[in-house]
Parts: sequence; C-alpha cells; structure tokens
Amino acid sequence: MSARILVVDDSPTIRKVVGSILVAREYEALLAEDGQAALELLETEKVDLVLCDFVMPRMNGYQFCRELRANQELKNLPVVLMSAKGDKIRGQFVEQTGAIDAITKPFDARGLVAVVEGALKRQEEGRAGPVPDAEAMPADDSMLEELRASRTSLSDDPGLRRVQAAQEFALALERVVRPELKKLRQLPAGTDDLVKTALERAIRPETMAALSTLLRALSYSENTREALAGDVSVISIAEILQLLDLQRQSGALSVFTREAEITLHVRNGRVDYAAWRGLGAEFLLGRYLVEGGLAKDQLAAVLENRPSGKLIGEALAELGFATPEAVRRALMRQSSELVYEVVRWKSGRFAFSVGAEHPIAAKAQLAMETSALVMEGFRRVDEWRLIEGSFDFDDVLYPDQGAIERLDSETNLTKEERSVLAAIDSEKTIRELVGQIPGSSFEVCKILYQLLNSRLVRRKTPA
Repeated sequence: MSARILVVDDSPTIRKVVGSILVAREYEALLAEDGQAALELLETEKVDLVLCDFVMPRMNGYQFCRELRANQELKNLPVVLMSAKGDKIRGQFVEQTGAIDAITKPFDARGLVAVVEGALKRQEEGRAGPVPDAEAMPADDSMLEELRASRTSLSDDPGLRRVQAAQEFALALERVVRPELKKLRQLPAGTDDLVKTALERAIRPETMAALSTLLRALSYSENTREALAGDVSVISIAEILQLLDLQRQSGALSVFTREAEITLHVRNGRVDYAAWRGLGAEFLLGRYLVEGGLAKDQLAAVLENRPSGKLIGEALAELGFATPEAVRRALMRQSSELVYEVVRWKSGRFAFSVGAEHPIAAKAQLAMETSALVMEGFRRVDEWRLIEGSFDFDDVLYPDQGAIERLDSETNLTKEERSVLAAIDSEKTIRELVGQIPGSSFEVCKILYQLLNSRLVRRKTPA
C-alpha cells in the first residue's frame, strides 16, 4: 500500500506541483493550504508523512509542529519542512520542531522524491529521532522573522540606498541576537528592545563599510585583500573575468544579489571552482554526478551517511561509487554552468579578493580556460534573449498529437526532447515544467523553444 503524504503550503502552485510529483511516484497526496487546515484534515485522515512549508499565513510551519507535538495521537507524525531558506531551517529549526528533515525551495522532482523516500525509510526503521514536547518549544516564534524576505525596496539614490542597507543590516543582527537574549533569564525585561535601539544607532553607512571589509576578510585567509569591486550593471562579469585572465590573477570573484551569490575561484586567470548559494537545485553537484552515470540510490546513501565535513566526491570515491575522474567531470560541469549563469546577470555587486582560497578549489584545480567559458556564456545570453522573448513563463503548453504522429521515426527527437515532450500535459505552466524536468533551466527552456517552433507543442489559449 502506497504511503499517504500531506502537503501543506499556502501556494496553490506549490501544492499542485508537489502533489503531481508524489502521485507520479505512486504516493497518495493530500493537500492543505496552511497549518490550521492541515490540523483539521488530520482529525479525519491518517497520513504517513507531512511536507510542510515553514512561512505561511494563519498558522505557519513552526506553529503547526508545536500543535502536533501537543497532540498525543499525532505527536510522532514525521514532518519534512519546506522553505526557500532550507539550509537555515535545517540548521536551526529541524531539531526544535522535531522535523525529520528539510528541503530547500525551489526543488526538482528527483530531490523531492529522494527526501521523501529517505524520511519514510528513517521513520520505518526507527531512526527518525526524538520529538520535543510542545511545552519545550518556545511559544514566541518571532524568530521566524529572520527567515522572511526583506520588505525594503532599496532606493535608486546611492546615498539613500546606503542608509537603507545599514538599517537592513541592523535589523538582521537584531533578529539573530534577540532569541539568544531571551535565553539569558538574568537580564532585565526590555533588554532586547534596548539592544535593537543600540544597533540601529550604531550601524550606519560608515560603519557598514568597515564591517563588510572585516566580514569578507574573515571569509578567507589572513592574506586576503579586496582588490576590485563594483556594480554588475556598469561593468559586466564577462569583462572582469577577461581582465583577471589577462593579468593572470588568483583569488575569488564573488558576485551577489540580495537573493543569491556565485563565487568563482580563479588561479592564474583560470577558473578552478565555482561555489554558490541561493540558487535552484539544478546546480547541485549530485545532479551532474547522476547525469554522469552515478546511481541515485548510491548518491542518496552517501548524502545521508557521509561524515561531517567529508566532501561528497571524496566519500563517493572511497566507497568505489565514482572514480576521481567522474567527480572531476561533474565539478567541471557544475562550475561551467555557474559561470554561464553569472555571465547573464544584469544586476548585482561584485568583489574580487586577491589571495582568497577555497578548500575544494585547492583540491580540484580545474584550470578551466576563462575565454572559452565567457564565449559560451555570451552564446547562451544570446539564446536566452530569443527563448525568453518567445514565450511567457506562465504560458500553459499542450502537445499537438497530430504533429507528433506525423514524425517520421524515433530519431526525429533526442532522448532529452522526448522527456520534455512527455512532461507537457496541458496543465503545467512553463515555469512549473522548468522546475520539474531534470536538467538546467537553460537546457529545458531551449528544448521547449524548439518544440514550440516545430509546432509539436502549442500554447493553450486562456479560457
């Protein structure tokens, strides 16, 4: 009998997408729009696992878990938390809520199914871990604020923007410090409010400059120094990479927006490794390893059991699951895709730090030729312009069965094109398809563009 899984998310699209993925894997999916609706459903329905968004209106994921732990019948129900900040959730709130795991949005179908299968297996084998009593969970969940996106729209005026950035930084510090202050019972009431006021006064544009320099220095070695910084909208990353190549520079080029960051580690002008945060699951190393021939169950086993601090590639090589050459090829594909991605960024900030080193870059030493990466990046930028101008990501596509039947033979379409074509069901938007189909956003969109131009699929006319 297939497992029953309750999906709790305030986004109708997320509920629909996750539900479709689960049903395709022969799970039974139940849907709820928030924690309160989920609790009401659980009064009459039995489920084996809950996939729960963390930040929701009416009753969020934290409050939902606290209510579960207060109910003796539901106390041990396994929960997987979903959030756009899954790393922070996993590190801070999984233990507090008694959740069995966490997954970062956006995720692909393979990643979601792997987490679900792992959670169900741990629960079945009694390895889910203890759940807290509701009384032990803090009643004040103001800590959730640090997980919410900033509500400040930064001004185009440089001076005002610096002031706003300083205010944002002060608020972020206050959100981090406040929960710790509450644990210090000897402090008088109102201390946390005084700390907030002090931070707002202390964090000014002038102090922000010093703090940012210090934080960047702490990120690398003591010999690191920032040599170049600027605005991506003024100087493109392609130009910066060409300059670093010409001067045979070594260090780290970080490109960041408020949502994401890509850091390219270069040695003598060539790219040794690319790191990232805040992007989609399509850039996970595991994806490139699987596409290179690694079995999914082998990857899942390593991810679940590898020692803390052990690199995925090293763990796979030690177990004989992947050769060092296969790991290196996957790293090169991952780093290349990240370079192509950052070359097309039209906004954000960049900073190049001389002497900055990354442990994986030091081991990998991919030495990828910068000029070739930049040229491919430019080619993709041109293709992206054509692709993005040909459809809206909210368009719904449907297959033209007549055109498909007129195909001469199986060789008319590649395996990847047939996989994308099979996923088009007259219901999913292009945005949903890109999130579900294995492969990079660029690769999937390029195939959709080609299928549209060949009239094998068509746009669905709104009712």
